[in-house]
Amino acid sequence: MNKLKKDMILILCILIAAFLIWRVPAFFSKKAPALVKVMQDGQEIGNYSLLKDQTVFIPWGDENYNLLFISGGEVSVSDADCPDGLCVKARNISKSGESIICLPHKLVIQIESKEEGALDAVTY
Repeated sequence: MNKLKKDMILILCILIAAFLIWRVPAFFSKKAPALVKVMQDGQEIGNYSLLKDQTVFIPWGDENYNLLFISGGEVSVSDADCPDGLCVKARNISKSGESIICLPHKLVIQIESKEEGALDAVTY
């Protein structure tokens, strides 16, 4: 019984150490606030903070529009009058390098940050 108790304590210590190695660096890292960069027809039309909850109306031509919704550090297109509506169906974005694109309105919404993002893959 004594050996089983020591094994359990060792396993518990290893699990706690693995958890601390995994989470402590993320807890202490300071992330630079990211910006939402909005470009239309190749021209930058605005930069918005992810820290401030807001709704941004983006007109295209005389009657067309996209409605950008920034909330809780995430960005989405909540409404648009484009024919396919793919930008409205796109998932929320929040990490540097992610984007939402509306081709009919020539709109690109992209997250930009001063710090580098995590690697997606490494090629040798």
